[in-house]
Amino acid sequence: MPRRHLIGCGLASLAFAKAAFAENQNGFEPLPAQVKIKDRQLTTAVRINGKGPFHFVVDTGADHSVISDDVAKALRLPVGHSVTVQGIIRAVSAPSVPVDELRFGAVVRDNLQMPVLPRALLKADGFLGLDAIGKHRVIFDFKKRTLRVSDCLPAEWVDHTSTESLIAAPGDDGHLRSFACRVDSVVTTAFLDTGAEVSVGNEALRQALMRIGPGYAGDRDIELTGITGGSRTGKVVKVSTILLGNLEFSGCEIGIADLDIFKIWDLADQPALLIGLNFLREFQTVSIDYGRKEFRLKLAAASPWVNRKRQG
Repeated sequence: MPRRHLIGCGLASLAFAKAAFAENQNGFEPLPAQVKIKDRQLTTAVRINGKGPFHFVVDTGADHSVISDDVAKALRLPVGHSVTVQGIIRAVSAPSVPVDELRFGAVVRDNLQMPVLPRALLKADGFLGLDAIGKHRVIFDFKKRTLRVSDCLPAEWVDHTSTESLIAAPGDDGHLRSFACRVDSVVTTAFLDTGAEVSVGNEALRQALMRIGPGYAGDRDIELTGITGGSRTGKVVKVSTILLGNLEFSGCEIGIADLDIFKIWDLADQPALLIGLNFLREFQTVSIDYGRKEFRLKLAAASPWVNRKRQG
């Protein structure tokens, strides 16, 4: 089976529990004990076979797009063969439906075979994965609460007036990752997962941190749930700083769990960090350009936990 064939759909589609967070004066809001699916992500308007618009989450951690069962039924899409959808917790067998045309913004994808998952798990009309967005540029504007998919910037494009932090992100098949990341001095490979509500490191990262000192064992549990159902328990670890390019996050809590996404991205055996929306919402805009293989992040003026450090 090809590596990208229906693998990684919603691998880290996590969301906060309904309970409000306690205020934390020393850094980011603490992670809740349970992290369940909830419709907090920005969505983009999608037309399916000319009908809609429907509201799809853009999930940069998912290899394949999916559609909710009620939308597929409303559009009377004929049920085709079953496919395997690999999730954060487990793989499930799901029916698929043919989609003649998927249109979002100026992007048109033709002749797709899309897996169908229950709305009760997706909490959205569907998810756009790397098979749909992987050759484009995705711009998340958290200040305006808008999401746009557009053409990649030209290779020669330079903006000397930009206040964005530019971070190179090499990778194949849309699996863009930054090597310019340090978690309390541990060299870490980082990637942005806009389908994930919380930021999660792998066990290799925790073991590397434990070699610094015993304070990284994890002070409490966190339960993670994905869009294919099931749950997995991880540890909550406090770190002082996370450096990503010239950006410094301070007073952070991250989850630690060996999620399937680290294996899919070939990062299971080295320190790695999935950066989710609880960090990304600290920015005014986040841009992921799959053609130029780069991240662009513009800080929100009101973010007290992230600083832009001088370069050079």
